[in-house]
Amino acid sequence: MDRRLWRTKYGSFPLLPCPRCRNGHLRSYAKHFYRLQPQHVSTALSHLEMGGVSEGRFTCFLICDFRFCGEVVAVSGDYTSREEDIFNPETEEYDTYDDKTVVPRAMVPAPPIITWPEKLEAVPRQHLIQAFELFWMNRGACANRLRIFIETLLDQLAVAREGRKRNGKSGDLDLAERIDLLNETQSGHKIALDALRYVGNFGSHEGGADFDDLLDCFELIEHTLIELLDERSAKLQAKAKAIVSRKGKPKG
Repeated sequence: MDRRLWRTKYGSFPLLPCPRCRNGHLRSYAKHFYRLQPQHVSTALSHLEMGGVSEGRFTCFLICDFRFCGEVVAVSGDYTSREEDIFNPETEEYDTYDDKTVVPRAMVPAPPIITWPEKLEAVPRQHLIQAFELFWMNRGACANRLRIFIETLLDQLAVAREGRKRNGKSGDLDLAERIDLLNETQSGHKIALDALRYVGNFGSHEGGADFDDLLDCFELIEHTLIELLDERSAKLQAKAKAIVSRKGKPKG
């Protein structure tokens, strides 16, 4: 995960990953950028004598640069711009530049914030993809969707939804109890999953989530998926043990 790509606002869009082919990158073009300032904003700025300032709504299209894909992502949100006159020593005149900032409120289909292993099944994968879209639209809903993603990931890992609860009775297990159950057989992931659970709970009950906390959650998910599904560390450990057992001698 490259955190530098994901921001609350942009002066210009970086090369975001394509949501379709996962090979290309999304490029922005001036001819596909549209903005409109509401009349009430125009009136207010006029009264304040701020003629070089503009605020309103924007929409644009980001296009995948992989020639066999060409996916189109629709982006919309808020913008602010300010005209600035900068002296050009070559022409000895002032050039006017449009200093623009955009705040995305929606990206459809949303660029993937993280990658995931091929072994991730369709149901949890779909919840993860929906979390990417909700990240821009409603961060509380995004946090809640990540919580649902964890539930379905535990389903894929065959962690029971019913069993003996902490009070000793049998019944439906809550997410915390399911995470504890996973920890009995696959330790080392409890803290990461609990962090996701807490952010998801806050998003569900309070209706909000911190931008950086969500990025942390996506980063935790990416690492956890690598370990739980691809077993990267276990495979590396096995390779190391094989070399140690041969005391460095070449195979066969």
